[in-house]
Amino acid sequence: MKRTSVAVWVGLVTLAILEFSGPAYAQCPPQNRVEQLIAKFEAPDKRLITLRPTDYSGLCEAHVQLNGKTHIFYTGSAGDYFLMGQLYDSASGRNVTRDTLEAITFFSPEEMERMAGLRAFTIGQQGKVLFYVTDPQCPYCKKGAETLEKMASAGEIQVHFLLFPLDSHKGAREQSVSTICDNKSLHEFESGYRSDNLCEDGTRKIDATREVLSQKGVNGTPTYIFPDRRFHAGLLEEAELRRRLGLTAKGTVEKPSAKKSP
Repeated sequence: MKRTSVAVWVGLVTLAILEFSGPAYAQCPPQNRVEQLIAKFEAPDKRLITLRPTDYSGLCEAHVQLNGKTHIFYTGSAGDYFLMGQLYDSASGRNVTRDTLEAITFFSPEEMERMAGLRAFTIGQQGKVLFYVTDPQCPYCKKGAETLEKMASAGEIQVHFLLFPLDSHKGAREQSVSTICDNKSLHEFESGYRSDNLCEDGTRKIDATREVLSQKGVNGTPTYIFPDRRFHAGLLEEAELRRRLGLTAKGTVEKPSAKKSP
């Protein structure tokens, strides 16, 4: 099967992919070879989850867990190197690494239940239930929230908001904690609310939220966590959000099923 794609490594390396060839697993090194490489990592907790070929000639994909977080590494058939970075398919522009991580990284039912207890706000009374991870100083988060509020008002979704202040945003942690402590609304939170009330319960919720999300590899905002327990990092346009939720496209009216005569 011929391919003319080019896999682009952001900040690492550019690989020209001309052709996919088999047999498939010939492009992967022996599993024990990869486990030997992983054993040299400094992380105390490390293990190989799966090893499988990619759709690109000579490139193999290793799912590795380091200290509870799942990472994607790429290697060749000899297993004499590891590359870590974002792999893109140039023909479609698809982020292959991100899609793979989303497919293999699921939140457990127990983690979903735990996050429900950590929510700061909830909008909507019915419909598909999802979590939205946001930061008080994230402009893309506010744009995404506008779409969610519109869909929630239409009765299509219910959204639990999780506050995930980024270390790079000065004062975001204090804003998040005080918003919870003072029992403020989503609107007040997005308007930049902040007080000196850094209560124990608010601090606990923020720390616990960061812990459970970071362990799954969530490190940015906005992030959506869907009913199927998969997550997506980055802003989604409404059409894509509706597709992922299995909702009818905007402006489309479902045709009623034909009734049969008795």
